[in-house]
Order: sequence, then C-alpha cells, then structure tokens
Amino acid sequence: MKCSMKSLAGTMVAVAMSFSLSTQAMATLYATGVGSGPGAGLSALYTVDPLNGASSLVWNFPSIHIYAGGLAYDAATDNLYATGVEDSSTGTSRLFSINRSTGATTAFGGLSSDINLMFGGLAINPLTGVMYATGGFNDGVHAFQSTGLFTIDKTTGAATLVGFAGGNCCVSPYGFNINGLGFHNDGTLFANGFTLSATDPGTSHLFTLNLTTGAATDIGPSGVTLGRSLSYSGLAFSNDGTLLSMGSLDAASGTLYSVNTANGAATSLDSGTGYGTGPIHFGVDGGLTFAPAAAAVVPVPAAVWLFGSGLLGLVGVARRKKTA
Repeated sequence: MKCSMKSLAGTMVAVAMSFSLSTQAMATLYATGVGSGPGAGLSALYTVDPLNGASSLVWNFPSIHIYAGGLAYDAATDNLYATGVEDSSTGTSRLFSINRSTGATTAFGGLSSDINLMFGGLAINPLTGVMYATGGFNDGVHAFQSTGLFTIDKTTGAATLVGFAGGNCCVSPYGFNINGLGFHNDGTLFANGFTLSATDPGTSHLFTLNLTTGAATDIGPSGVTLGRSLSYSGLAFSNDGTLLSMGSLDAASGTLYSVNTANGAATSLDSGTGYGTGPIHFGVDGGLTFAPAAAAVVPVPAAVWLFGSGLLGLVGVARRKKTA
C-alpha cells in the first residue's frame, strides 16, 4: 500500500468537508406569513426556494398571530422560534417555539405591556447562542420613537432591553424603525427598517445593530419603493454569504430579494412567473431563517465517523505491512 498516513488524513478531512458542505446545501429557508389553503389559519409557516422565491405551505396556525413577527432557528434545540401574540390576548407580546416536524407550537409567558414585539424581528447569534429581538418600548413615561433591541431568554421568553436604535427627538433622522433581523456568521447583526426623517419616510434601509447599545448604523436604501418595500421582512444569510429578504414585488404581492450588504441595494429573485404562482403572495412582513434539512441533521456526523474509522483501519494495515 503506497498511500501515506498524511494522504489518508487529508482524505479524511476532505470527506468531512464534503459531508459538511452537503449538509449546508440541504438547508431549508423558512418564512412566516398569513395562513393559506384549506383550513387557513391566522398565521402559517412556509418554505421558500432561495433561488426564486417560490413558496410552499408547511403548517397553518389557527390561533396565533406570528405573520408579522420575527423567526429564528436554534441549533441547540432544533426548534424554530417566533414572536407575536395569541388571538385570545392580542395586546400581549410573547415568544413561541415551533416544532417544524409536527407544527406544534408552545407559547411562553406574556411580556410586559411596555414591550411590543408583534411586528419586530428575531435572530440568534451564531457565535454565542443569544437570541435578540426588536420592538417598541414604553417605560410608562416616554413612548420612544426609535425601536428597541432586546435579548430574549430562550427558556422563559423574558425580554431585556439592550438599547435603542437611535435618538427619539428632535433632530433628523428623528430615529429609526427597525424590524426584521438576520445574523451573519461572523456575529454581525443586520436589520431591515426605515428612518423617521421627513426626507425619507417609509423607504426601506439596511442597517447593522450594535449588540451592546442597540444603536443602528444606516448602510443604505433598498431601492424598492412600492408596497411595503423590504421594511418589515426578516433577513437570512445563505451558506454562500448572500443576504436574503422578502419584499414587495408590486402593490399586492411580494417576492424574495438578495440584498447587497455594502450599500443595502436589493435585487429581485422573482422567477417571472407572475402573481399567485412564483412570487410569495402571503405577505412580506414575516420572519425569515435557514435551518438544516431535518433528514440531514443526525446522519452526517455518524457517516463521517464511520468513514474515518475505515480510513484509520487502512492506516493500521499500512503500518503492519511496513513493519513486517
């Protein structure tokens, strides 16, 4: 046997990387929106084709409003999380967990009436596992103009204010309305939103948020000015580093966009099939997140280990032949 231990080790690394990339390639893009189809609920979970925005219904949720809140995937529990309200208590924001395999939802305890996360974003830092959300905050004295950034306890659903995206009076841009969130794999938190300035009201911008203070840095406008633009959609990074967002395709429907992280400019990924078929037509205000394909989560490490064990066995055979 002529292959060296070094080449075998290299083969093992290459195989492991191949399995890792294969797993990443099978990631599923999820989105929340309004219910659809037979027995349509108040809200629903969809899968979205990251190449053209085509959507497929996964689960309807009859009694919770999460169609305009955030959506995040937690690798530690293999669960999805969303923010919104129960239909029986629409004035109380809360966190929900979603079992993506069964559609079962679990509601966490309601938050203080000072906090409104119904229309905010949700994202989990890939480096620390900390969950962040955006929403409105009223301390009983001031109704703050700029959106607040919160950390969310994944075990209790409790929210802790980090800080505000910007000022609350009285100099342009007068503050920021920050909504959908998405983490880059380096821990940078990106957000969709808009300034409150009279010179640019309602035009969606891309921001980054400071995780220590909540302060927003404006990257630039999306360039989409019709409908609700990209202002309220969640954000998600694909494995090749492309930032994705839902946004308005026309006044009545939406589609998927890629977003330039350097200047905020958005490019439609619509396949050109028209409203009701290709584009997303369940709304553009929900959350967006990637999660591993369910079937790919467990088998990959085992397969790599088994293949690696076989290579180590070959190394042992090579050693015995060499010393014989």
